[in-house]
Amino acid sequence: PPAPEPVSCALPARSQELLAALRSAGEAGGQMPVVGSGTWLEAFTAAIEPLQVAVVITDMKISGVLITACSPGFERVTGYPKSETVGRNCRFLQGPRTEPASVAIIQDTLRRGADCFVKITNYRKNGEVFQNLLSMRPVHDSNNVYRMCIGVQFAVESTPQLKRRVKKLALLLQLLPSRVEVVHGLAKAGPLHAKREASHEIGKSVEEQLQSALERTAPVMDAADMVGRERYADHHQEMLDDLRSNP
Repeated sequence: PPAPEPVSCALPARSQELLAALRSAGEAGGQMPVVGSGTWLEAFTAAIEPLQVAVVITDMKISGVLITACSPGFERVTGYPKSETVGRNCRFLQGPRTEPASVAIIQDTLRRGADCFVKITNYRKNGEVFQNLLSMRPVHDSNNVYRMCIGVQFAVESTPQLKRRVKKLALLLQLLPSRVEVVHGLAKAGPLHAKREASHEIGKSVEEQLQSALERTAPVMDAADMVGRERYADHHQEMLDDLRSNP
């Protein structure tokens, strides 16, 4: 089947309202939006539910960094419905042509708790290859515990509209929250995690970092800690098994 048509990153008003409220609650002491039972995750899930843009959120406290929610746009971009996405690690989108250098960038920024912008070759459910301009936003709580990571999958299509679409993507990324306020006595235990930015990230706008990711693969900050291909190949057999079981 043909690749899905690229869509605008324009957001519905309700999504903008919820995302702005979540940012305000986490970073400026604003009031938490009340959705369902009032949890942060329920409010964020409600914000991404109307989106055609592919958005996932992973729980950094669960072994395996598993997806806990995704937008309908994720199925549009990748072909995987929510029922086949939640509970898995995002690396199930990787395949034989996925670049180890791009995987290294993802691992490096996850470890540092920093924003990630990287172009990576991914696979749709039907086996079709696509270029994914992946963006990731770490979410820490007010105790500096690394709680969640938001991922946005953007299918790069070589069309005259690409520059305009990247601008709209940058606007969406700037709305994403990066902090969640927790009541100290109710906060779950977790390792403290200080965000560390690399020198090439400091002072650059989101749009500039997206453009850089489109043009080249950024260096890995902790390159000395990377040990050959083995570091990126831990999931390789899992990926092959998954491709066989989900043709």
